[in-house]
Amino acid sequence: MKKMLLLSMLMLSPLALAAGPRGGPGGKGALDPERAEQFHRQAHLRAVVALSEALELNEAEALKLSERLKGFEERRRPLRAGMFEAMKSLRDAADGEAGAQAQVDASVQRVLDGRTQLAALDKELYAALSQGLTPQKKAKLALTLGQLARDGHGGFKKGRAGKSAR
Repeated sequence: MKKMLLLSMLMLSPLALAAGPRGGPGGKGALDPERAEQFHRQAHLRAVVALSEALELNEAEALKLSERLKGFEERRRPLRAGMFEAMKSLRDAADGEAGAQAQVDASVQRVLDGRTQLAALDKELYAALSQGLTPQKKAKLALTLGQLARDGHGGFKKGRAGKSAR
């Protein structure tokens, strides 16, 4: 019973996390563009610091890592935005909005497609960052990326201050 409950929570949590703040752009809980940009910069910095510490990078290597991460984060943003809009549509449908109810299947498909694309991007990120690393550092990289995703790095999921990767 516990395994089924845990499995169902794991399956549903990415859908909930993909939703972002409730209300959507311009609505309740949405970030204005300036705050959103600040949020992304802070999340980027947290990721660079966590990965640099885990991989024991010097300052020059950390700057190079920062530039590599930016490219992936920019590719991730439109995917997350599309998933956010699809989740907003699903919330509207769940609240009884007739127009959104007609789009439920398409919205669910957009969320699932977005998750697939994000997973492929995560694999590509790992492959790019792990080139030339020792097996021990590859393991540290994988664990740190997983920790960032779980704890809420803004490029992977919603950011939270005060959390650090291993």
